[in-house]
Amino acid sequence: MNPSDRAARIVAWLAELADDVGELPQVEGPRPYWSQRSTPTSSESSWPTVVHRVRALVNELMAEHYFAQKLGFDCVDGNGDTDSSPRLELEARLGKPDLWDTSDTQWTEDDLCDFMEVFHDLAARPTRGWYHSYSNCGFHPSHFSARSGQALYRWRINQLLETTTLGVRMADEGEDVGRMVMDAPTGVSDLVDDTLRTSTQESRDDVVHAVALFRARSSTRSDQRSAIVTLAGVLEQRRDLLEAELLTKDEAALFEVANKFDLRHRKDNQRTDYDGAFLEWIFYWYLATVNLTNRLMAKGNGRD
Repeated sequence: MNPSDRAARIVAWLAELADDVGELPQVEGPRPYWSQRSTPTSSESSWPTVVHRVRALVNELMAEHYFAQKLGFDCVDGNGDTDSSPRLELEARLGKPDLWDTSDTQWTEDDLCDFMEVFHDLAARPTRGWYHSYSNCGFHPSHFSARSGQALYRWRINQLLETTTLGVRMADEGEDVGRMVMDAPTGVSDLVDDTLRTSTQESRDDVVHAVALFRARSSTRSDQRSAIVTLAGVLEQRRDLLEAELLTKDEAALFEVANKFDLRHRKDNQRTDYDGAFLEWIFYWYLATVNLTNRLMAKGNGRD
């Protein structure tokens, strides 16, 4: 095999690896011990610890040149100099230049979420570079992949957030990818990501919008109701499939809930006296049904 063919195969393999980064097996540590199983790692009293761990993660990735495309890197000859810096990026994007140097105890939750989102947008994995031997200066990156770098950044941030009690995570799919969202109930995050991945072109925009609207940190009761209505519209378009595949009257029950409660048509005889938890239940019920119909449609098209 000549060198050009070998190089082309390596490039193709790396591109395929980048596409599949979200499905790569995760490295697991030891099984959790007693205190880790019974008590969350962080609590309100250890807020500075959470901030410290996030900042430490960003510094670790910075040392591995994951932000070098924009922020540059240290070099004795100035090869890594840029016209930006963490302070300048935080100033330009947030108006918070002092956040970089502010004590962990002074950060708010908004500060932390802003910080994590900014560095997500700055992340890019080094893919090629060269070794600067003078004074053992070290590896200097020259080419980057924002796609795989941001995917790894989200994975590392979400691993960290899973050990806290903040109740937020970084969205990995959808129009709010790379943004902090309210965490779904245990085990439901996979359902959300899978539904977004498997939605057809015809319904994807509606499903993506509904998910982003429902799980936004600023989501109101009205926003959540609108998200449910959007999913109900997707299911309405698939009513024939639901009638054919579900048990008798199950299909009707889906729309009866939306119609009898204060969700869709807003009539005088509709019920409004339900707890906010009802909205969460119905949203994820509808989303699971959209996921089911995605799979039924894929099976019908021979993709399963």
